[in-house]
This record gives sequence, structure tokens and C-alpha cells, in this order.
Amino acid sequence: MKRSPLAFCIVLAGAVVASACGGSDTAGLNGAGTLVVKLTDAPFPTDSVKSVDIFVVRVDGRIADVDDASADQNVATEDQAKNDGWKTLATPNASIDLLSLQNGVTSTLGEVKLDAASYEGFRLVIDATKSGVTLKNGQTLTGTSSPSVTFPSASRSGIKINLAAPVVVNAQGTTTMVVDFDVGNSFVMRGNSLSQNGLLFKPVIRASVK
Repeated sequence: MKRSPLAFCIVLAGAVVASACGGSDTAGLNGAGTLVVKLTDAPFPTDSVKSVDIFVVRVDGRIADVDDASADQNVATEDQAKNDGWKTLATPNASIDLLSLQNGVTSTLGEVKLDAASYEGFRLVIDATKSGVTLKNGQTLTGTSSPSVTFPSASRSGIKINLAAPVVVNAQGTTTMVVDFDVGNSFVMRGNSLSQNGLLFKPVIRASVK
């Protein structure tokens, strides 16, 4: 299946230094940098799908690394998230049709100032109750429809963003971190027909510094 990335273009107006092949230079970690979060997508490979609407509550980041289980903890509110060291990077709190963001089109999700540091944990928080997939025949698959989209949680879910390497934010310069939401591989058919069997949501999200 063709890979279909949904890219959160995270622009750090405080230099970001990250390498998948080696260590990071942390020699400029003074002050703060500004984080701008943008959204884009590539063509979804399923011809029968009209839209993929994911309700994005917010994007969080923290200095410490995170696994899948801890990324899904304390997601209800920003104050609750702070207990685990999370910093809210963007709060779109909106339904986004991933298929409308194609061919280089982006949507800015938010902007935030970050302390200069090395960040190893990022997550996307979605509201599954407000998310769904609409087919070209007009049928909408949600978490409660029949057939349905089976989401990992009945309400809000925190989804780990896998990093190629830690993201180091310095107080000067600008670098972009692209987060790829692999739409084509994140929705798995549960049978031979979307309209009869529905989908299983198994999010695949990665990030690298460009």
C-alpha cells in the first residue's frame, strides 16, 4: 500500500539540531524558541474514501522520552498533562480532514515558545468520539456506527510520535521538524469491504528534522 504521510511541519524559531546518525550539539541552549505547528497530507490510497476527519485536540511535547502507554496517560486536560512533564505545543481543538491537505498544502495548528532544551517526547491527542471516515457513497464510519472505525479509546487518546532522534531547541535559528501521520497504514480494513466491515485505527506517526 502506498505510504500517505500527514505532515505536521513544526518550525522552531530557535535552532533545532537533531541527527539520526549521531549525537546532538547542545551548545546553544539558552533562552527560548518559538514553535509553529503546520499540517499537510499526501494522497490517501483508498479510492472509496471521501474524507478522513480526525479531531485534533492538541499536540504535546516534553523533554523526557515516552512510550505508547505513557503517551496515552493524563490526556484529559492540559493541567493534567503537566503532571507528566508535557508542554502543550498546539491546541487546534478542531476536526481536520486529512485528505484536504495534499500536494504540499499545509494548515497551521498553533505556535508556542519553548525553553531551549533537548526534547525526546511528542504526542498527538485526538478525540475519537468526534473523528470518523466518510466514504464516497455518503456513508460515515465512526466509533459508534455499524460498521465502525475501531479507535484505541472511546474518547481522548494520546498517540506517540516516533522520533528519528531527539530534537534540540536552541535560542537562535530556525529548523523544521516534519511529523508524518501515515494515513494509508493507520487505517486497516477489517474485512473485504469498507462499507460492510469497517476499519481498525492503528496510528503510525513518525517525525524527523529536515
